[in-house]
Amino acid sequence: MVDEDDNVIGKTTRGETYKNKNLIHRSIYVAVFNSKGELFMQQRSATKDTDPLCWDISSSGHVRASGNYDDAAKRELEEELGVDLDLNFIDKFIIYYPHETEMVSLYRAYSEGPFKLHPEEIKSGRFINKDTLSKEYKMGFIKLSFGARVVLQKLNWI
Repeated sequence: MVDEDDNVIGKTTRGETYKNKNLIHRSIYVAVFNSKGELFMQQRSATKDTDPLCWDISSSGHVRASGNYDDAAKRELEEELGVDLDLNFIDKFIIYYPHETEMVSLYRAYSEGPFKLHPEEIKSGRFINKDTLSKEYKMGFIKLSFGARVVLQKLNWI
C-alpha cells in the first residue's frame, strides 16, 4: 500500500485492495507501439476477474510488495507478451476505479512483434492505429477496460 505521494505505508492482500478503494496499490501499464505508430491492444481473457473480454493496453499488472515499477513492467511484458523490451517512462498518476485505487506508472516501448500471448491472460491482440481505435470505440465495436480508458486518455488516443 502507498499514500497519494507513492510512499509505502504498509502491506495488504490483493483481495483487500480490490474491496477497499481507500487502499492505494501500485501498478504498471506499458503501451507498445510499432514503427507505423500503431498501438498493440490486448483483449482480456474471459476468466479475468475484472473487465473480462474488454480490450486493454498492451500490458499491465501489479507491483509486488518487494518490487518496483520498472521490474513489474519488465515482468508483465514477459508474462503477457513473451518479450523483453526497452522501456521509456511516460507518467505516474492515480486511477480511481469504482472499487479500488491504483498508483500507476505508465511506460512506452517499441516492437514489431510477434508476441507470444499468455492464453490465461489474453484472448487476442492486435496493433491498431489511433483513428481506427477511436472510431471503433465510439461505435461500440471495442469495449475498453476501465484502466485502458484512463491510460488512452492520458496518451491522447481517445
